[in-house]
Amino acid sequence: MSVDHPNYNSAAIWIDIRQAAYRNGFHRGLDQPMIQDGWYLLRSATTPFQVHVAAHGEGGPWVLSFSEPRIDGAILPGTDYTGPMPGRSGRALGSLVDLGDALSRIYHLVIEQLPPSAYQEFLDAAQSMPATTDAERLAIVRTAQGIFRQHLDRYWNQTCAITGVQDRGLLRASHIKPWAASNDYERVDVCNGLLLSALWDAAFDQGLVSFSDDGNLLVSPKLSDRATAVLTDGRPVTVSVSAGHAPYLKDHRLRHGFAELDF
Repeated sequence: MSVDHPNYNSAAIWIDIRQAAYRNGFHRGLDQPMIQDGWYLLRSATTPFQVHVAAHGEGGPWVLSFSEPRIDGAILPGTDYTGPMPGRSGRALGSLVDLGDALSRIYHLVIEQLPPSAYQEFLDAAQSMPATTDAERLAIVRTAQGIFRQHLDRYWNQTCAITGVQDRGLLRASHIKPWAASNDYERVDVCNGLLLSALWDAAFDQGLVSFSDDGNLLVSPKLSDRATAVLTDGRPVTVSVSAGHAPYLKDHRLRHGFAELDF
């Protein structure tokens, strides 16, 4: 379902949205509406999670948009929304009761079941950061990179995924799918990264090595036998990856010419 351009100049619409937000976990910043292109931003005071809400008019219908792919829209009331929106997913809701129910379900899911999301943390941190100059945009990029590194450090226990090296100065937060080719979510997704010692990071970044979906090492014929021996010390190499790494690893293999066989 899609709706016409939202009516974002109505005080009555904001009152309804604010009440639904306050009752269902999205308390932060309700003293002053934050509106962009007809979408009201709602933020939680207890988690960095945020959503956007818009309305066709006073009394609805309502549209809820969010950017957390771990939330299955099918568990929410309403129907899929396919129109333009600020998030990755959307639900069209026929009543304020449905809007409140959707907000409540999302809030409790995020609080009780889902681990902290680097992307939501980035959205929250970047919310108050202007992006009108090159310096300001660079500051946002550095914020994203810092959050990515923090979550990657936590995921890999501040240890190289291959060698076990823990010297921070030798460790690199290596994107699997390159930054330039990734969307905002992928840029900070912990599954789009490996924490690697500098030599392994260089080999991986240049596509001289890659990994199967099971984490088994794949070596490019472009890598010399000597370099392979130095990297592996003659031992089998595997990386402990999850299912979430698989699409990024596939992208890396295809990007660097590793044949897709039984990976």
